[in-house]
This record gives sequence, structure tokens and C-alpha cells, in this order.
Amino acid sequence: MELFLPQCTSGFPGMFAGSLAIPRRGATEVIVIRQRQEPGAPLSFHYHNREEVIVQLAGTVTVLVGDERVEVAPGDTLIIPAQTVHQIENTDQVEAEWLLIGPSGIQFFRPNGEEVVPEWAQ
Repeated sequence: MELFLPQCTSGFPGMFAGSLAIPRRGATEVIVIRQRQEPGAPLSFHYHNREEVIVQLAGTVTVLVGDERVEVAPGDTLIIPAQTVHQIENTDQVEAEWLLIGPSGIQFFRPNGEEVVPEWAQ
């Protein structure tokens, strides 16, 4: 068993991500990513091939899913179905932090279908 300290890379402006559990670190069935987002920073529209779970740790984010805006505050959990285009924006005055949890093999895509491989997933 190994203890891993999160890496802080993301590839998106205003975003920082730490790989807590990914295949490269020995996780075979799940990924857990600790993400941080600066106030006012939006994460561009995207979707995943698998279900994504967000567990909000600090700050408040607004998740735009279709025409619906969902406020996610500390302690909240949001489940985003596969193939659902969404955007996450830190609408708080402080840094937001959450865990992104998904099955191993989860992929990220722009709305046009182009695959995006975040730095933490490489």
C-alpha cells in the first residue's frame, strides 16, 4: 500500500486537480480527483462517457446542465449522468474544492465530441 500526495495540475485556467486514485496509482475500478477552482473561473462545457459524482468540500459552484442551474454547496453531492453536457463555475467569493469520483475509464469530451485528456489522467 502506498500513500500518495495529490499533484496539482489541471490544464484548465483557474483549475487545479490532484490525482488521489487513478489507474496509474493502482486504482483499478474507480478514479478520485480532488479539484480546486478559483472564484469566477468557469470549467468549459464538457461531458463524460460514464457517470460522474461531485462531492463538494468547500465553496459553492453552479453546475449548468442543459437549461438547469444547480447550486452545489459544501456537503452536497451531485450525480451527473453519462453523456450529459455540463459546465461548472465557481460562483462563490472563495476557492471551491470538490472530489470528482467516477469509474475507471471515464473519458472527457467537448460538446463537439473531441476528446480532452486532462493532465491528471495522462
